[in-house]
Amino acid sequence: MHNQLWVKASGGFTDQVNGKLLVHCFVMMFLGFFGGFAWLISLADNVFHILPMPRMEIPVPDQKELLRNTHTGPIMNAMYVMTVVLLSPILKFTARQAKWVYYAAIITLWGNALGYSAAVYAPERGLQPIGDWPNLLSYASFYVAVVGVTAFTAICLHSALRLARARPLAG
Repeated sequence: MHNQLWVKASGGFTDQVNGKLLVHCFVMMFLGFFGGFAWLISLADNVFHILPMPRMEIPVPDQKELLRNTHTGPIMNAMYVMTVVLLSPILKFTARQAKWVYYAAIITLWGNALGYSAAVYAPERGLQPIGDWPNLLSYASFYVAVVGVTAFTAICLHSALRLARARPLAG
């Protein structure tokens, strides 16, 4: 996306940028659905049984809260990025801001999805940079995601403040 247009003249992301961000969002939705199935199986004591399919025993980690996070986390992050996509015509990003929001949003989406997934296998839940590789992976992924979401939220706030301070035309 090096030579791409980032924003429309009227404001907002171009259709191509919107489309690419939304692809990442919908992939996150599906990953969240898979996390939901793992959570459901865990709640049902490792049994998956939806009629008319046969009953299946599927072992999943006994980490119900963390499995719930693998369901809700990617979906909530995807909805946040979708909201920014919808608000981009109102926020009227510059091309530079749009580029930062785009990459920071993708980093946020994938960092959180990876962090939530790895945390299920990490005794420390990715909360501190200690322990085994699943914990370190979870911690690093969450860290990067926090930087990403902070960056694009700050850009959105800056744009909203610019709009809020605009002087109305005398009429």
